[in-house]
Amino acid sequence: MKRILLGIPVLVAVLVFFPVRSFGAMPRSATLATHAVGGLYNALGTGIGTVLSRHTPITVRVQPFAGPPAWLPSMDKGETDMGILTSADAITSYKGIVIYKRPHTGTRILISGGRIYIGFYVRGDSEIKTVSDLRGKKVPTDFPGIPIARLSSTATLASSGLTYNDIMKVPVSDLAAGGSAFLEGRLDAGWDAVGSPRIIEANSRIRGGIRFLPTESGPEAAKRMGGIYPGSYPALVPGGSATAVVTDTHMLTNDIYLVATKFMSDEVAYEIVKTLWERNEDLPPMHPGLKEWTRERMVNQNVFIPYHPGAVKFLKEKGVWSKEMDALQARLLTD
Repeated sequence: MKRILLGIPVLVAVLVFFPVRSFGAMPRSATLATHAVGGLYNALGTGIGTVLSRHTPITVRVQPFAGPPAWLPSMDKGETDMGILTSADAITSYKGIVIYKRPHTGTRILISGGRIYIGFYVRGDSEIKTVSDLRGKKVPTDFPGIPIARLSSTATLASSGLTYNDIMKVPVSDLAAGGSAFLEGRLDAGWDAVGSPRIIEANSRIRGGIRFLPTESGPEAAKRMGGIYPGSYPALVPGGSATAVVTDTHMLTNDIYLVATKFMSDEVAYEIVKTLWERNEDLPPMHPGLKEWTRERMVNQNVFIPYHPGAVKFLKEKGVWSKEMDALQARLLTD
């Protein structure tokens, strides 16, 4: 018995200091920040969180916010573990420009995912056919709860040669409020993302459904769009590919990232990316918007913020991380 008791401190020391690999080092829970409930990003985050919770020891808790400005400061401190972030929010927050008063440099990409297509929508029987036709119409504006929505809608107007002065401004607090105003008939056009639950609801509640409006897509239109909303570009959404996309429609587009705090351990980041790679087929059943979250898109040569080193390690092991990505990563870390 005395020999056993003397051995306990040694056993404890071994358990404490012996490096534990893989799931033994995983935290029990992690947070994943998204936009408010009812929006596309919340739906994407919920789907990703469900897959991670099922296939790792980590219980992912999705935390909805009005927008990234509400949670990026806590990610800088390591208090928020993960989040869903667009390329536009990524570049503006990382550099501390446009709506961000200071740089938020604590964010790292785990994987680059799908794309978000955002635009104005109208009733199916509306006389409004394109974004250019919104001149003099009642359009949602301001969005103090999610300032990036003001930038993106302003950029879409600009791509078609319009400004806020050309429309009848109807101030709303956020996307949810804008959706409600549209359903109540206080707006001629709403503003939201393809695949958003609000779009699906509006399409089902309004007789004749709704449809997204096409914007201009030429080089000058793209330049006007990107000048107002950095990281955005016009892209074609095929007709019939999603609710309210009735015909081939050019819309403002952003890449979407799953990001993590730079304080996340390399091991945890590695396991998260590994799980999303290995369980990639489990994502689309969670939400149609996750169909584009493919292995092929996880490495993106057009990203605006650095990848997490744990993610880089895994992606290199899979042979999808190139020398060009090494150069991009080095540049982004020193900018």
